[in-house]
Amino acid sequence: MASTEDEFLTQDIYEEKAMLIVEQLLEKGTIEMKHDEPVLHHVPSGTRFESAVNMAHFHKGWEARGEESQ
Repeated sequence: MASTEDEFLTQDIYEEKAMLIVEQLLEKGTIEMKHDEPVLHHVPSGTRFESAVNMAHFHKGWEARGEESQ
């Protein structure tokens, strides 16, 4: 079970913070975004989102589960 600290880290993501997370993930190649589509593609899982906040929440949860395959 996740600790209260872990829950706080994944719940405390607002639009500005989400955009920073998404920019970092784009630079790392963890997520991709086609220039003509407003859809974020989480490469390792194949999941797609239209919202930076939703993508940031998903990725943080995905990381917390230890599913990063690197």
